[in-house]
Amino acid sequence: MKGLYIHIPFCIRKCKYCDFVSFADRYDIIDKYIEAVIKEAHEYHGEKIDTIFMGGGTPSVLSAARIERVCKMCFDVFDVTEDYEFTIEINPGTVDNEKIRAMLGSGVNRVSVGVQSFNDDELLKIGRIHDAVTAYNTIWQLKESGFKNISLDLMTALPSQTMRSLKNTLNTAVSLPVTHISAYSLIIEEGTPLEKEYSKGELVLPDDDIDREMYSYTVDLLKEKGFYQYEISNFSKQGYECRHNIKYWTGEKYIGLGAAAHSYNGSKRYSNSQNIDEYISENKREVIVLSQEDKISEFIITGLRMNKGISEKMFFERFGKDIKDIFGRELKTFVHSGFMTFDGDRYSLTPKGIDVSNSILCEFV
Repeated sequence: MKGLYIHIPFCIRKCKYCDFVSFADRYDIIDKYIEAVIKEAHEYHGEKIDTIFMGGGTPSVLSAARIERVCKMCFDVFDVTEDYEFTIEINPGTVDNEKIRAMLGSGVNRVSVGVQSFNDDELLKIGRIHDAVTAYNTIWQLKESGFKNISLDLMTALPSQTMRSLKNTLNTAVSLPVTHISAYSLIIEEGTPLEKEYSKGELVLPDDDIDREMYSYTVDLLKEKGFYQYEISNFSKQGYECRHNIKYWTGEKYIGLGAAAHSYNGSKRYSNSQNIDEYISENKREVIVLSQEDKISEFIITGLRMNKGISEKMFFERFGKDIKDIFGRELKTFVHSGFMTFDGDRYSLTPKGIDVSNSILCEFV
């Protein structure tokens, strides 16, 4: 089954760390944009899908009627399986009861809430529009309205974040009725407002050792509270893994709609125009033909992000080659040095390996 991603590039205000294709000043073209998305969707009419993910930007800035229209398009155009997963990203402070009813009534069955922190000072420093109380209340509002599958996003290594404030954020998060938590370390992206502040010495960020300590504490606490780690930065209650994102990590096919969205058909990757006006008027896709070597590297790099790792048997079934014939030396070295384990079929990163995962994964490019 393929997955479907829909990019909604509108937001109230761009966060200081954000380098995604999103706009806080283009509300005048929302309807034209939705028309363009629907037009693009019809190019894939009848495709069978079992996951849908509406991301952004901030999809929840759309009105209830627009949310319903985009959702209806998914079921009208695509062949959606009965056991589908349909996620929409939400930012606290951008939803009300009308929008929530529109989501539930239109088939959305999973929400991902961009909380990032339950510390108001940290939220202010990264340019979030909400405060901790709003985030807390939003999650309860979603639960009481009928959502049973609620995910929240957190960030670590934030400006001025301490172990004490992180512990408070995590303890608040696990006290809420959520089934999934994503926890990512802040990355200072070039050209963002946060990068400019950092280059001027205006930000105090936790050093690498504290960053690793924060990550380790996050993993341990979430495990203790019943959230098992299935990917480097993702944790869930049993059976509540994000099925859509797993498609990316396991090399499955997916369709991307909207400006800057990507699609993958197993051999080619398609990249939509990042220019929103160009996307609306004439979407020019960039086509990237993947070589066998590209697909092998992606299989290993994304697969090793997952705790179950990569399977020798699956590798052979997909590529017709023994993984040891290509990367035997590297795999043997990482297992011997304690960065990986091998159980007879699967290679996976150890906690020690996760700490230096970027360096390890580079060896498979």
